[in-house]
Amino acid sequence: MKKQFVVVSVVLGCAVLALADDAKQSATSNTANSPTTTVVAPAKTGDSYPVIGYLEKRNCVITIKSSPHGTVYSVATKDGKVLHENVSAEQLKAQAPEIYEVIKTGNANDASVRASAIN
Repeated sequence: MKKQFVVVSVVLGCAVLALADDAKQSATSNTANSPTTTVVAPAKTGDSYPVIGYLEKRNCVITIKSSPHGTVYSVATKDGKVLHENVSAEQLKAQAPEIYEVIKTGNANDASVRASAIN
């Protein structure tokens, strides 16, 4: 069980890094050529937990943070309404199982793989 948690954590970390890099590149690129591209800033929070990364779904943004007690998650809608704030994976599983499944089963690929598959 602990080994699975470590593997899931590593995969999730890779996904977060890939998505964060993708979001940073999207934010700095010229969006005139792609009018459907939007970058949504995650909801601002008053806590001091360092942000590990973001996962963006169609209707919400999941912020992954590091706390003294382990990884915590915040979920906000695209318009900034906070749905869950600084909850553990177990709490997220109980409160929002569909979002927990995204975190649990998340995969990451190189963005160039996705771009070549689209073209």
